[in-house]
Amino acid sequence: MEPSKSAVTRGALERVLARAAELQANSGDDTEPTDTLNDEQIVDLGREVGLAPENIRQALAEERVKIAPLESGGSGLTRQMFGASRVGAQRVVRGTPERLLSTLDRWMQRDEWLRVVRQRSDRIVWEPRPGLFANLRRLIGGRDYALTRANDIAATVVPVDKEHSLVRLDADYTVLRRAMVSQAAVGAVIGTGATGILVVLGVMGAVAVVPAVVVTVGAFGGARRTQRHALERGLLTLEHVLDRLERGDAEPPSLLRLIESALPPAPR
Repeated sequence: MEPSKSAVTRGALERVLARAAELQANSGDDTEPTDTLNDEQIVDLGREVGLAPENIRQALAEERVKIAPLESGGSGLTRQMFGASRVGAQRVVRGTPERLLSTLDRWMQRDEWLRVVRQRSDRIVWEPRPGLFANLRRLIGGRDYALTRANDIAATVVPVDKEHSLVRLDADYTVLRRAMVSQAAVGAVIGTGATGILVVLGVMGAVAVVPAVVVTVGAFGGARRTQRHALERGLLTLEHVLDRLERGDAEPPSLLRLIESALPPAPR
């Protein structure tokens, strides 16, 4: 009679595999295990521990994207004081990477007024269009071009299965945060300098220290609000773009199309 075999949990599976690799390394066995597994083999392994195939395929897609963690955007102190330097959003949507990237590129260039700086088969990087004409267009556009405050915006699309793809959007605000840190530092210098002048003039200490406190706190608060507002608006824009992809939005109606639809049909 065979001894009963208890089910292996996911955590136990990880420990077993790690221990087996350690034992093989210590045994001096030069036989190298197979370095690669295809998707179906990984899906089958996941099924053994109760993982749904769609979750495994999404995890595989995320692994292929290899996006850096959002928490890596700068030192801990700068992040705590001024916020992150990068925002990102991702979603699984219906469509092939080629079609989705083409749609994203059209939207980003036309609706967000960006231009392509790098392009691969699975990734596009844009930046805000420079120049007076671009600034005028944004000024009279009647909408919030939240992504124009980012130094670059990237889209990465990888297939999950034959009908769906994982879309990852990122906006990098490192340059803006650096400018906000400088703004706060300049405010602190100005406030401290004003306090120093008042002290030299013999103003009472309690009064002399007011410029240093007020100007420094005001500059820091303004810089912090600017950075965090830019991140919030940028993330909202990225989520909106993903919403449009998920709904399969077609071309938005232009003013010309709206006027044409309101006119009576032309006589035959």
